[in-house]
Amino acid sequence: MAEPMHAQDVAESGALLAADPRYQAAQLPPFLLQTVMRVAERYGVDSERLCHGLGFSAADLVDPGLRVSYRQASQLIRRALQQIPVPALGLEVGRSNVLGTLGLVGYAMSLSATLGEAIMLALHYQVLTGGIVHTDFGMEGEEAWLTAEFRFPEPEIQVFAVEELFASGMVYMHSLAGPGFRPLRIECIYPAPAHAEAYAAAFAVPVLFGCLQNRFVVDSRWLAHALPTHEPLALRQTLKMLDQEALAATPPDDLALSVERAIVRVLAKGAHIEDIAADLNMSGRTLRRRLAEQGLSFDVLLDNVRRTRVLSLLANPRMLFEQIASEVGYSDVRSFRRAFRRWTGVSPSEFRR
Repeated sequence: MAEPMHAQDVAESGALLAADPRYQAAQLPPFLLQTVMRVAERYGVDSERLCHGLGFSAADLVDPGLRVSYRQASQLIRRALQQIPVPALGLEVGRSNVLGTLGLVGYAMSLSATLGEAIMLALHYQVLTGGIVHTDFGMEGEEAWLTAEFRFPEPEIQVFAVEELFASGMVYMHSLAGPGFRPLRIECIYPAPAHAEAYAAAFAVPVLFGCLQNRFVVDSRWLAHALPTHEPLALRQTLKMLDQEALAATPPDDLALSVERAIVRVLAKGAHIEDIAADLNMSGRTLRRRLAEQGLSFDVLLDNVRRTRVLSLLANPRMLFEQIASEVGYSDVRSFRRAFRRWTGVSPSEFRR
């Protein structure tokens, strides 16, 4: 849905919008926002007021064909955090989801042979689930994990986003694997919030704050857990429908996302366009040309990845600026400070205070 710009939004996002047109692209399904609306109504908050001026109404959100932009979604979530009287709002929203909240993706997950296959399916089709973070998978030895990474630097909603993702993950895992499922631990970049005690009720496992990543860590043996609702024929039919829907929802050349993922993998070591281009089987010149066709540049994407990662790490008060600079590929802290002031208009110290 096309969205209007309002004066109150310009100050917060003007520079970002100029750098990355994807911030205003209407690509997100409304599933997450639907749950936010249900929680708002549960606490007597006017859902229409939350949506006012964003280009859609609360009634519009029940349309599964609606697509909203990241800017619209993040603005609505900011309002919800201000108006819904729940300190751990992300946990509340996450626990209010059901597997069906994911639409056809949730149904396909239930038809998968194992829990691991269901997780991989959800990651493959995450463009259709309406989430505001990018989720990835990793495994080493006896541990496997899901990571939550942000495409745009908006620290005001990052605690909410991580809480919602991991709390809903618990709901989905219990629906698929049964009530006996437990992760090994939860890791969060940000420091313990004032409502940290709510995490014990939500996860019933150790929750670590001030980490380098947001991770939902499980025993890798859970990946082989057989699902009792596996149905091969129905799964094949559902995957065909999902492929058609994903083709319509995904830009024909989502090169920018591939570049960002490649940058994230080597950020601390230094991301150079020739190396990233080689990783994507093309020359640096070709990569620059193809990004320009999308209204983007490699420098903009690198800046965006760095800025998003820096604003996440700054939430950890134990992280020294020298450590943060190194984590995002700056050779010295002075270059980091100059870049940060360019991004925000203030120094890292001022921002952290």
